Amino acid sequence: MAKSTVEVERKFDVDPSTPLPDLKAIDGVSRVGEPVTHQLEAVYFDTKELALASYGMTLRRRTGGPDAGWHLKLPKGPGRRTEIHAALGRPEMVPDDILVHVLAYTRGRAVAPVAILNTRRTSIGLYAEDGRAIAEFVDDHVEAQVSFTDATSRTWREWELELNHNPGDDAAAALFDAAAGILTKTGARPSERTSKLATALAGHLPRPKGRGREVPERKGPAVVPVLNYLDQQVARMLRRDAQVRMNADDSVHQLRSVTRRIRSVLHSYRKFFKAGPVDELEAGLKSLAQTLGRYRDAEVLHRRLRESLDELPGRLVLGPLAAELDERMKVRKDTALTAIRSRMDSPGYFRLLDQLEAFVEEPPVASEVMPGAGKATAKRVNKAAKRLAERHDAAVAAAVGPSRDKAFHEVRKAAKKLRFAAAAAESIHGKQASKIADMAHRIQTILGEHQDSAVARTELLKLGSAPGMGNAAFTYGVLHARERTAADAVQQEYLRLGKKVRKLRIT
Repeated sequence: MAKSTVEVERKFDVDPSTPLPDLKAIDGVSRVGEPVTHQLEAVYFDTKELALASYGMTLRRRTGGPDAGWHLKLPKGPGRRTEIHAALGRPEMVPDDILVHVLAYTRGRAVAPVAILNTRRTSIGLYAEDGRAIAEFVDDHVEAQVSFTDATSRTWREWELELNHNPGDDAAAALFDAAAGILTKTGARPSERTSKLATALAGHLPRPKGRGREVPERKGPAVVPVLNYLDQQVARMLRRDAQVRMNADDSVHQLRSVTRRIRSVLHSYRKFFKAGPVDELEAGLKSLAQTLGRYRDAEVLHRRLRESLDELPGRLVLGPLAAELDERMKVRKDTALTAIRSRMDSPGYFRLLDQLEAFVEEPPVASEVMPGAGKATAKRVNKAAKRLAERHDAAVAAAVGPSRDKAFHEVRKAAKKLRFAAAAAESIHGKQASKIADMAHRIQTILGEHQDSAVARTELLKLGSAPGMGNAAFTYGVLHARERTAADAVQQEYLRLGKKVRKLRIT
């Protein structure tokens, strides 16, 4: 079974002859342990396109030292990586509980050794005054043999300071700052490298993905902020993929959300690109979201109806309705989950991921000359805001009942599109776009509750009117009435935002 930890560390470049620093001089370090030396051999795996390295990930099998085994490292922020560790197993057989994390990146392509690193590592423990082990300093002398292209070799030396626990940002920063002062006085230089593999493959690495393509400017190309946003969201989508495969809580919802977010941004900014590729991506993303949605909708409905049943006094629950509900929804969710797993293992799904990456890497930009990013993105955000205001007016004017329920659902969908359009423009319009996105999210959340109630009422009406329902129809009727009351309250909450909804705009 693979284990996951968060690695918090800083790397430093040093010359071969640089002496070891005075580690006890670091603020917060009271005692320094005895040096321990290990000889490590790490075989790094990737696809021939370096699919993992392009996202800052490393997959290796390491022998020697106290943590021999398979290690997958995933970026988690500056100086932080999630490390997933599995037993050594067979030399060139990636364990299944590691492989599940990278399927969205490899997509059926073989992973093979791209580099072998031999490291002579000297480790020194650092201890606080109360005896706690707070960090480990390592002095690594590395020799890399690269097999990715023509065989090449490279040697270097580096220091690492890794914390023994996962403290808050302030505590980590304080220790690292104190250590940096001591280490740099000795001759070390803060490293810009993220991993040893990045050093070994220097000159061969593709563009880092998921971090944006270039710095956006108000008068620069209009597509830049949108492509940066899409780049980040595609990276997020790939991370959510592994969580779904591992049945992580809320994972289907998260994958569905980012899928719809990407589709919404493509739709809002479709004028920036050629129509054909956008249409193809929108269709694929819509279909995927529908597959994911069947499970998510059943999940939300089950939780809502079960909570409502549990809140009723026992005398109003006529029959074993909770058990029947659980069984009915289990069948519905299991069926939906089977469809999701089949979809995510299909060539069509992997092709969609390929197309998304290709869209960002080689964007099919429209030939029409557009104004700078400032004007062009403001125009798209304001168009989405205008659509929201129109649907708001239509909902307010709709007759109370099913027509108004449907109209409020249209408001929610418009708010979601505005939220994502504004989010994609935040790098250009800053707080203006952020405030619009926040308000649209608030509307989406309020009316999401309204839509959940509408779906619950439809289900309750179906259950209560089913043949042979008997006395249970009374209970379903009570729940239906409670849902109607809840929906009316949500409508009133939303209507109090009416004036703000009509004023959303980038100026």
